[in-house]
Amino acid sequence: MNRFAALFGGIVVVGIGSLGMTTFHASTIPYAKGDVKVHCRNGNTAAFVTPQKISIKVGDAIEWSTAGSVVADSIQITLKDPKQAWPFNGAAPSGGGTVGSGAAQTRGTFGYNVIVVCRKAGGGTERVVIDPDIIID
Repeated sequence: MNRFAALFGGIVVVGIGSLGMTTFHASTIPYAKGDVKVHCRNGNTAAFVTPQKISIKVGDAIEWSTAGSVVADSIQITLKDPKQAWPFNGAAPSGGGTVGSGAAQTRGTFGYNVIVVCRKAGGGTERVVIDPDIIID
């Protein structure tokens, strides 16, 4: 029994030790289908998206959805530079609490706006613009 416990304990230690070898960068996350969470202002915390910068490959898509305790009525995605062409198939997404892009078609770095209409605690709504980036490799 002691041999089994020693062997099992060694496997657990090796397994946990190998977890530290994985590199993870929170600011740029690669996806096959990008998932961006949109957070409305909550108290003193300004509206934001996670991740702030997303990396995807040509052919991938992105889905933006609301998250957090403050409800959003709509999300609209636009490019910051009106001279740039939308790098995905189809039109820039606009709609309710979740919107998605078509497949990425153009490589590059694209600054974009997330325009979200958030509900205010005391009633009414607030239009907020958040400015993250998309990187398409």
